[in-house]
Amino acid sequence: MKTKVFSAITSIAIAFTLAAATIGIIGISISGLYPGVIILCLVALIPIVSKFYAKKISSKSNHFQRNYYTTFTIINLLSILVVLWMTFVIVHDRILHDC
Repeated sequence: MKTKVFSAITSIAIAFTLAAATIGIIGISISGLYPGVIILCLVALIPIVSKFYAKKISSKSNHFQRNYYTTFTIINLLSILVVLWMTFVIVHDRILHDC
């Protein structure tokens, strides 16, 4: 029942969030601790947990699986947008000093 859309969006969300969190952690050594990096690391957990939990729900009903995939597809899309926005804000604040 696992949909291709859920799988693709979750994989993209994992890639974006882990890349941003890794770069943010590396940035801590350059410019010091920025609280947004902690939030980025927490947001990175959302797609990872949703992918692992998707494996556990294979024994549930089709209706439950459909609701889960729809809900977490939307949440993973939002996490991609949040990561892109936070990356933009952190770059402007820490590197470009615009804020």
